[in-house]
Amino acid sequence: LMGGKFLAEHGEVVNQVKADPGNTDLRTFIREELFGCLFSALFNQKGRAFAHYYYGENDAPYYPADIDDYALKYFGPSRYHSNEFQQEAYLFIPFDEKYYQAMAQVIEERFANWQEQDFDEDTLEPSEVAHAIMEYLDCECTYFPSMADDDPIMSAYSYAQRLGVREGFVPVLIQADDETLLECLVMNADSEHDADFYEFDLKTVTEYRKKMLSAPVKDGKAILEELTGQRKEEAEDDDLDWDEEVLGEMEGGEPNDRFANYWNDDTGMTYPLILAKIPVKNPWEIFAYLPFGNWNECPDTPDLMAVAKYWFEQHGAIPAAMSHDELEFELPTPISKERAMEVAVEQYGFCPDLDQNEDGSIGSLADVLWQSTVWYFWWD
Repeated sequence: LMGGKFLAEHGEVVNQVKADPGNTDLRTFIREELFGCLFSALFNQKGRAFAHYYYGENDAPYYPADIDDYALKYFGPSRYHSNEFQQEAYLFIPFDEKYYQAMAQVIEERFANWQEQDFDEDTLEPSEVAHAIMEYLDCECTYFPSMADDDPIMSAYSYAQRLGVREGFVPVLIQADDETLLECLVMNADSEHDADFYEFDLKTVTEYRKKMLSAPVKDGKAILEELTGQRKEEAEDDDLDWDEEVLGEMEGGEPNDRFANYWNDDTGMTYPLILAKIPVKNPWEIFAYLPFGNWNECPDTPDLMAVAKYWFEQHGAIPAAMSHDELEFELPTPISKERAMEVAVEQYGFCPDLDQNEDGSIGSLADVLWQSTVWYFWWD
């Protein structure tokens, strides 16, 4: 990625890199010959373009933010967010080989994703639906067009998670062109305008949020037990044996560590998305701003808040991505294998339309959960 002048002036080190790139350490050269600085003039056109993409703007992905993310992982959330570093934890990372290799891998992944990136030009500007959803949310939002690689999206989400702890918001990824989602949001918060959900009254929506946030949160465990009891009754009505035919064996699951709801299977690209910074302290409170349920088997806002609170307190699960009929949670680590069946039964009570293996058993879902940091829900 270096320019012609650099190649001519430093031909010896260039040939060394080309001959044996894996065993060439350029740190001494950069420090002593380039005085520790990499200026844009040193690069060729492609190199300058990537540097501008990854370092030139405080956007996603952004190299300094990736270093800050590394600091969060290195020190852990409690120490990272403490007064010890005064929001400058990245300055205290030991500059050792582990750090160097970790960031080298991140840079390589950013470069590969940048080379393969493609955008749907028809979605570069937000649609009428996207504008309406952002107006309804009435908070800081970032719009992402449809793209082939979700690296900018996941980078922005990761950065927002870190900043949200300091600044008092919870980030959520929302399908931007989902008109049915907009209809659900308005139907629940401003029923007078659900016939024409583009004409909602923001004051009424705000009052709904205040009402939901001020009400005591229900007992999430009790709600899940009640819903699970309903599933057992339905199984009995269908003459199904709960243990053998519904639960089944815990086998056949695959790990799930990536969000799925924002991918368009027809195009192989993401749907247009909104990253919303919901101004609430606790993750379960996002449903006061995104009351998408209360239809068919999908729980209403109080139940969504209660269950999300229970799962956050039990497992650290955070609502992270959604459309009108899909909801995904992210976890810091997978649940234990010992609790997988218990949680799978809870999830089946919460969302009876969950996909299982061909035999339809909950055991296959349990086998997914102990290997995964993303939980996926879909309501028919």
